[in-house]
Amino acid sequence: MLAKLMDRRISIRQMMFLAIAGGFPYFAIGVIWLITHQSHLSEVQGLDRIFSTVGEVVAWPVLIIADITLR
Repeated sequence: MLAKLMDRRISIRQMMFLAIAGGFPYFAIGVIWLITHQSHLSEVQGLDRIFSTVGEVVAWPVLIIADITLR
């Protein structure tokens, strides 16, 4: 059964749909996490602020578990 499933071909359009459908909720939760935990961003300037913002959106699952803020 696994061999039959792995033998199935998938089109580029289907792969793009799966990436978008799977990535959008992750990104949306990351933005919500950023909005609710942005108090530390006033302390950083320039590229550090950009990288901290992107890090908050990307690493939100780890930040929830560890309960830390990126600076």
